[in-house]
Amino acid sequence: MTHTAIANVNIALIKYWGKKDIEWNLPLTSSISLTLDAFYTKTTVTYDPTLTADILLIDDEIITGGEYLRVTKYMDKLRKLYSIPFYAKITSYNFVPKKAGLASSSSAFAALAYAATKAYGLNLDSKELSSLARLGSGSASRSIYGGLVLWHEGHDHMSSYAEHLTHMDDLAVIVCLIDETPKKVNSTDAMNRLNEYPDLKELWILSTQDALNDMKEAIIENDFDKMGSIAESHASLMHYIIQETGVSYLTDQSFKVMDLTEKIRNEGIPVYYTMDAGANVKILTKKEYVETIKARYEKLSKVIVSYTGMGVSSL
Repeated sequence: MTHTAIANVNIALIKYWGKKDIEWNLPLTSSISLTLDAFYTKTTVTYDPTLTADILLIDDEIITGGEYLRVTKYMDKLRKLYSIPFYAKITSYNFVPKKAGLASSSSAFAALAYAATKAYGLNLDSKELSSLARLGSGSASRSIYGGLVLWHEGHDHMSSYAEHLTHMDDLAVIVCLIDETPKKVNSTDAMNRLNEYPDLKELWILSTQDALNDMKEAIIENDFDKMGSIAESHASLMHYIIQETGVSYLTDQSFKVMDLTEKIRNEGIPVYYTMDAGANVKILTKKEYVETIKARYEKLSKVIVSYTGMGVSSL
């Protein structure tokens, strides 16, 4: 009763921010993401009838406290949903900085959902697996798939799931690692603040619905510049709303990277920035331009180049 899975992180082009149901982790809006190949999580789940509690190891360190509770509460939900009578030893290796705005939880819970069900002999389809991963981390629902992915907000557990849209092989993302340390306010706590600001919440929902429709059109048309422009605008809106709720993630160095991106774009090279809940900035571009512009970003921060990643799989 053991299985090992690997899952990649994803970055949202149309952001997920805010929940309409905290218990079932249902988002306020639908979202669209791109799965990346450079950051991933490998997780092994082994069920053991002799265990009286789950054991969690991340990067060879025994985990206790809040991080352990988050995982074991997730496993409790999984056990209840699928009548699994055993506790598990969970061994995970993260090839992505945790809690730094790089969506480490997306790969972590996608890999865990897949490994935990496979280890018990369950073969869930991608839709059900996506809903299950969502219970651990909303963005994990999207890491079940590779390429460009749409997460439907839904209205209950099974209707809130992600699906694969398409695969664009010429996309590249330059990740500018401005701050790899855990952020002071985690994403869940920050996004739950939105419930205290009804006007901002309404602005976010309506704006995101419009942006989502525009992004779908841009993807169908294979219009990279339109995709990049929408992603950049939506990320900026999210950070404006976050700041209005009393949290700030972006740093002076983040803004320098954003300014450089606008400068390069004015030179005729298609580059666009997007940021999740953290200081790090991701630059959307095409493969053919990476070597031309990479060194300019390296003057401002550590840089990792990523391309389109695949969905969750067995090892």
